[in-house]
Parts: sequence; structure tokens; C-alpha cells
Amino acid sequence: MITAEILPNTRNLIFYKNAFLKIDFITKIIKSANIPVVYFDFDLLFSGYCESGYFKELTNIEFIRPNSKNLKDILPNIIAKISSQKIILILDSLNGFHSFLDDDNPARFANSLIMLLSANQKFSQSTLIITCSAQKKEGNWVLPTGRHILEFENMNKFFITENDKKTVIESI
Repeated sequence: MITAEILPNTRNLIFYKNAFLKIDFITKIIKSANIPVVYFDFDLLFSGYCESGYFKELTNIEFIRPNSKNLKDILPNIIAKISSQKIILILDSLNGFHSFLDDDNPARFANSLIMLLSANQKFSQSTLIITCSAQKKEGNWVLPTGRHILEFENMNKFFITENDKKTVIESI
């Protein structure tokens, strides 16, 4: 049901408090995808599960595990791929991304990268999904570090929670 709301040529921001619910949700998206998935794993949780054999059925996925030294070398290939080939690009997670950036202003670099990927996804009708552990404070979504999350136009936002041991995905 929710995968119908995650549309090509849009930015999709997935908020969560429980990382395991996020993994369950992302797994469902990947299983339902009929196009390649490129997965930027900044926190290494999901790729760790996959490499341990936990999700053997996920075959249409390419993992990229960047670090602060190789990220800027990897980006040109990712930008070329998202602009020339229809893919689902998952950035997991915004929190992990911010934590390893060496720049003076990691939030500015992260926001610029998201805008660059968004601009290039339009050429191929690709889908961009960004996960983020965050909460709403005073009407704004903020990271646990207190940084505000920049919200863009044409951005779908979802919040994943659990209710009576069932995953609940709320469009916000």
C-alpha cells in the first residue's frame, strides 16, 4: 500500500524512532521494486543484515558503504547513475550521513547533495528515499542532535511507528 505513495521523481523522507521498523519497511520497498536499488548505507545496519544472509531474497540491490574519505569520489558515479538509469536510491540514514562528514558545515553539504540528487533523478524518473531518526519539536522535524531537517517542495514524508506489534506507516 505505502509503496504506491512512494513515487518516482520525488523525494521521500522516512522518519522513524525504531531502526528495526525502518529495516522492515525498507525491505518491503526493495522486495516490491522491479528496478535496481542502490543503497547508501551510512549506518551499516541494513547491509550488515544482508551480508549475514538474513535477507537472502534481496537480489536487486547494490550496497555502497561510503566513508568520509571516499564519499566525494563515489558521488560522480551515483549522480550519473541516477540521471541515466531508473533506480531507487536509498540514503540510510541522514543521521549517519551527518555524523561522518568532515566538512565545516555538514548540514549544508547534506542538503546540497540531496538537492543535486533530486535534480538529477528527474532525467530518469528515479526514486529517492531518505531515512532519518527524528522527532517533531515546535512544529519542525529535528535530528537527535538538534539540527533542523530542511524540508523541500514535492517531498513525501512518512513516519514509521508500531502499534499493537504492527508496523504503522503514516503519511505526514
